[in-house]
This record gives sequence, C-alpha cells and structure tokens, in this order.
Amino acid sequence: MQFARVLGRVVATVKQETLLGIPLQWIQPLSARGEAAGKPMIAVDRIGIGPGETVIYITSREAAVTLDDPFAAVDAGIVAKVDWVFVDGGRVDPAPARAR
Repeated sequence: MQFARVLGRVVATVKQETLLGIPLQWIQPLSARGEAAGKPMIAVDRIGIGPGETVIYITSREAAVTLDDPFAAVDAGIVAKVDWVFVDGGRVDPAPARAR
C-alpha cells in the first residue's frame, strides 16, 4: 500500500466492459514526507474520492480485488481515504493540494 494525492478525475467514454460504471482517478504517488514521488497514474476508485484528497492505493494483481470482477485489467486501485497520520507521537494532517 502506498500514499497518493488525487489530481483529478479521468473521463473515458469507452472502457473495457469490466470497468463500466467504475470511476477513474488521476493520482500522484507520494513519499513518506508527502512529496511527489514517481509518475502520476490512473487508479480505479470504488470509494468516492475527489481532487486534492490523500489516499492509499494498491497496485499489481491486488488492485483488481477492489472490483466486482477480480480478473479486470487494472494496475492500481484506491482502497482508503487518509484523514490524518500519526507520526512520531503526533497527528499530521495531509496538506490539501490545489485541484487542477
């Protein structure tokens, strides 16, 4: 599991049948310090996330487990929204990014 910030929603008028009705989000992976780490990617969103929110996502074969069809062609799936993190004895609120 890794942290990411949602950059925005991806709109696709044509999708693989196993992805029909499933929202797609454009996410930016984050380092432990909350800085951009790596290239942005697309992830399926079954929990209803919006731009600027910090999420936890999974990749590889496990990403398809977030869908009704576990054999869907998916590389990343959002599994949780991060409200805050407890680090070194204190609460850290993820800094909201500006929606693009």
